[in-house]
Amino acid sequence: MEQEDQASIIIDDGGEILDTGSESDASSSSSVPKPDCFSAFTRNGMMKIGEESKDYRLIKNQFLTGMKQLANDTSVVAIHKNICSTLYMQARFNAFKSCVHAVRERRRDRNFKYGWYGASKQEILHIISNGFSRCNGQSHGVGVYLSTSKFILEMFPSTIEDENGLRHTLFCYVEMGKMELIRAGSKQIYPSSVEFDSGVDNLEDPSRLVVWSAYMNSCILPICILSFKAPSFSIVSLREQINEVRPGGEMLSCAALFPILVKVFGPAKGDMICKSLDDYRKCKINRVQMIQSLKRIIGSDPMLMSVLKASRGKLAVRAPNRSGGSRGNN
Repeated sequence: MEQEDQASIIIDDGGEILDTGSESDASSSSSVPKPDCFSAFTRNGMMKIGEESKDYRLIKNQFLTGMKQLANDTSVVAIHKNICSTLYMQARFNAFKSCVHAVRERRRDRNFKYGWYGASKQEILHIISNGFSRCNGQSHGVGVYLSTSKFILEMFPSTIEDENGLRHTLFCYVEMGKMELIRAGSKQIYPSSVEFDSGVDNLEDPSRLVVWSAYMNSCILPICILSFKAPSFSIVSLREQINEVRPGGEMLSCAALFPILVKVFGPAKGDMICKSLDDYRKCKINRVQMIQSLKRIIGSDPMLMSVLKASRGKLAVRAPNRSGGSRGNN
C-alpha cells in the first residue's frame, strides 16, 4: 500500500507502533509558554510541541496544503501532541495497538491513513478525555467521518470558533483495514460483509474516511490537536467572487453585488445587506449605523466587513428584486 506523503509520528518504518511521547518533544516544548487558552488541552494530557520541531513543521505544512484556497488566510497557532499521559489515554492507545495487530494478522498487511476531524473545542476535549461518542456524518453511510490530508478543506465547516477566535482539528491515525466503496446516500452503519472493515467515498482517491461506530474508539487514535485561525469559508468565497466580477478593482454596484451575496448568504440576507448599503448611499443612515446593520446581519468578522466596505462605493442602483428587476430610487 502506498503510504501518505508525511512522516509517521507513531508508526515506524517497520509498522511497529512507537511511544507517542519523546524527550526531544518535551524539551522543545518546555521553552514555549503555554497560553491560558490552551490550558484545557494540557490539563487533559496533551503536550504543546515547539514550532522548531520536525513534527510541528510536517503537520503544519500538511494542514496548510490541504486548506487550499484558505491557506493564505490561515495561520497555525499551536499543535498539542497526545503523549498518552493518563490511564484512559493509555488504555485507548493499547486498544488501538490491538486493533492494528488484529488487522495485520487478518489481512496480512496494514492499511493506515492520516485523518482530520474538525469539531468544536469542547467536543475535541471530550474526545481526548473520553473517546469518540457520536457519528458526525451520514452522506456515505452513518459513521465517524475524517478527511484525508488532501481534502482537509472539506472538514473545515465542522470547526467552530472558540472564545478566543481559534478553531481546532484533531489529526488522527486511522487503521482502515480493508476499505469498501460507500455510495452517496447509503444508510449503511457497519461493514457490508466480513470482507471489509471500513468505508470510503472513493477507492482510488478518498476524501472521506468512514469508520463505523462500533470501531471508532479502537481504529482511530488522535495524535495531535492543531489550533488555527482562519476566516469563514463564506468570507473567502465572497472575496473571490467579487474579484472575479470586478475588473481592474472597480467598485461594484448593489445590482452587481446582489447575486454574489445571494449565492454566499442566501436571498434573505443578500437583500438585507444590499438595502443597508443602499440606505447608506442615500444618506438615510450614517457609516456607523451601516456597519452596525451589517454586523447584525452577518456577524462582526473583520475580514468580511472589510470586503463589503471595500465594495460599497459607487452604488448606482438598489438591489434587484427577487423576480430579477431593479428597484427604483426613493
